[in-house]
Amino acid sequence: MSNIKVVDSIRSSMDGLKQAVLTGNKEAEAKWQKRFDELEFQVKRVATVEPKTTRGEEAKTFGQAVRLFGKGGIAAVNAKMEGVKVTSNTPDRQKSTLVRYDIESAGALLMPYEMSSDINKQIVEISPVMQVAKVVNTSAPSYRQAQRNTSLSASWFGEASTLPKTNDTFGFEEIPVHDLGARVAFSIQQEQDSAFDIENEITTSIREQFEKALGTAFINGDGVNKPKGIVGNVTSYTAGGLALTTDMLIRLTQQIKTHYQRNGSWMVNRLTMAYIRSLVLSSTNGLEYTWEPNFQAGMPSRLLGAPVYEAPDLVGLVSGNFVSGQAPVLYGDFNYGYLIPRHTDFYMIRDPYTEGAAFVTNLYAMTRVGGAVVRSEAIAQLTMGS
Repeated sequence: MSNIKVVDSIRSSMDGLKQAVLTGNKEAEAKWQKRFDELEFQVKRVATVEPKTTRGEEAKTFGQAVRLFGKGGIAAVNAKMEGVKVTSNTPDRQKSTLVRYDIESAGALLMPYEMSSDINKQIVEISPVMQVAKVVNTSAPSYRQAQRNTSLSASWFGEASTLPKTNDTFGFEEIPVHDLGARVAFSIQQEQDSAFDIENEITTSIREQFEKALGTAFINGDGVNKPKGIVGNVTSYTAGGLALTTDMLIRLTQQIKTHYQRNGSWMVNRLTMAYIRSLVLSSTNGLEYTWEPNFQAGMPSRLLGAPVYEAPDLVGLVSGNFVSGQAPVLYGDFNYGYLIPRHTDFYMIRDPYTEGAAFVTNLYAMTRVGGAVVRSEAIAQLTMGS
């Protein structure tokens, strides 16, 4: 029996058992319980007869390759592992291979697509910008975003006249894809210790380093060998004071067009969020309804009907009193306003020599990520000052 048929049988049995329990039919309940016992045997049989590669197997295989690569580079992988080298030139086929490696002359190991995607996914879950911005994959050194430079210009015309030509013009926004690298080191003792999960340590370290670098660049990056950040490149609303108030937040939402407000969201530092919560929950301002807490893990609370995301790289003060020129709050449609082009693969290069005297091997991981504001009118920043 195939996997699909097993799943269908399980669903059917669940419906039958549920109905038997609801009606109190003990005979039918026993019948469906027996059916579940049969399905358990079939599931085990399917697992034996139709083995398939799983993500766990991919991670395990790559972990073995990492250990060999750390010991002796590509030559060690070739000598000890079989069936891991790419033989097809089709990109989709290549990305389904358990372990693949490129640039053999340079001695670089390329993570399998499945593991690269997993690391990227973890960054997306943690980085607030990548959660709400538009993320595209590319293999080019830069990404060209087509854009209309003028508004639509429909014209009225009479029955005997000719429709005038529109004046729409189009262009491109070129977004460079920058190199982002991180170093992971491990000692010979750690490599030889079977209890030390070296592959997990590598991926965790890469994720944490990339997470911090990307989060900072997406908010405050200057565009020099890194993405260009949001702050300073979007619509700016001057608050009219240095103490954050609920009126400022309400007015900020109206700085962008209604179309963008439909998918609007907030970004604030966690300290600023604490101050905002104290404002809207105060019994003196009558704005209790503006804050909607969400206690479900992974789901953001809402402010003025829009989700709130914590952005640690924005300025944050629990007092709510800021310095002139600081921008503690962002609001808008980040999917429209900010674009992140990225390469999905991470490359790793092994260096056993730099710290060889200390018996430490370095692994250098690299990927490519860009970022830029492509529609400044879609996002507004609250700039403190009078």
